[in-house]
Amino acid sequence: MTQTLTYENPTNQSGQSVQSDVEVAGTGLLLSAGDITSIELSITWASQVDWQGCECYVIDPDGSYHYIFNSGSLPFGSGTRTDTLTINSGSFPVSTDGTWEFYLSDQMFNNVTLNEVSVDFAVTSADMPSTYSEISWYGGGYYAGGIDLSGNGNHVYPYNSASMVADTGSGGTNAFSFSSTSSQRWSDGPIATYNNQQQWSVSAWVKPNQNIANKQMIFCNHGYTRGNFQLYQTQDEFGLFLGYYDPVVQSGDSEEIETTSVNITIGQWYHVAATFDGSASPKLNLYVDDVAVSVTRTTNGTGLNVMTYNAFAGTPPDQTIGALKDATSSTIYYPFDGRIDACRTVNSVYTSNDITWLASGRDVAGGPPSFRSYFRHQPNVIGFPNA
Repeated sequence: MTQTLTYENPTNQSGQSVQSDVEVAGTGLLLSAGDITSIELSITWASQVDWQGCECYVIDPDGSYHYIFNSGSLPFGSGTRTDTLTINSGSFPVSTDGTWEFYLSDQMFNNVTLNEVSVDFAVTSADMPSTYSEISWYGGGYYAGGIDLSGNGNHVYPYNSASMVADTGSGGTNAFSFSSTSSQRWSDGPIATYNNQQQWSVSAWVKPNQNIANKQMIFCNHGYTRGNFQLYQTQDEFGLFLGYYDPVVQSGDSEEIETTSVNITIGQWYHVAATFDGSASPKLNLYVDDVAVSVTRTTNGTGLNVMTYNAFAGTPPDQTIGALKDATSSTIYYPFDGRIDACRTVNSVYTSNDITWLASGRDVAGGPPSFRSYFRHQPNVIGFPNA
């Protein structure tokens, strides 16, 4: 499996000599340096006069120089062009995290216009997840808040004293913290793409502060509507509920599992993952810290073959982290006390390699192929444009 980790900087600057920096963070979280099969340096630019006198080189975090092209090596021409250099032999930089400095200049003292630079890491490993199509992915990670890393724009925001703290088991830097019975975070929009999905998975990192008899919601949707799921803690065990309940007919169909012997230790990080396959037997499975655990299984009504759709409930709900939020009144149920990070859902069944990767504490290296661990908006500029 190959994934490209992209770090880029749109610059839009001109001058006789310009510099643009790309900050790379997160590659050190790969399983090994050998997982990096190539590094591609890319620059998109438009010369104002000629290309013949232009040169471009990149200084990597260890101070080594990499010339994308030398002065005098390009033909005369016009228009915008993209030039790349692939470092696919020899030794890679010892420190792959850090600043990659791009320099573009015209040795004939004319102007150059720099549009964008990027550093792409091609990563290949048999242990990498086979899915990069998260339907939702919320995590502290390298961000100051709960940005939805799947790209659907349903970010999560704090409510009732929920906060971000510098503590995580996922390999990032932060986690969601819930310290009172009313704390929660919730998304700013619905997720409707679970409807009629026969295969589905969910995962999260969890650090409980208490074991109580009532459910404590880790990551969930509201219980009356379509695509409903509840990943939760109950006493010292974890569980997953998939299904719906129709308040009009007072019945519903569902599948539910709960672990039987995890014996949660307060203040310890756990990675919890669950899978659903409507055509398999059993349909639901649950993994804690990369281990398939024993569970009790409950089927209500006719059970589920697909993620459910309840037409009565109408609009799909917000997803919530740390509590279940009523779809209409915003009332909070089943609040969680502790810390949660890296909540994901996918419309597929996690493989054993997927779960190993997610539970390895290298969360930042998973996810969509266009994931940007760091994005620098303001590049450095050196030199002066001609008058």
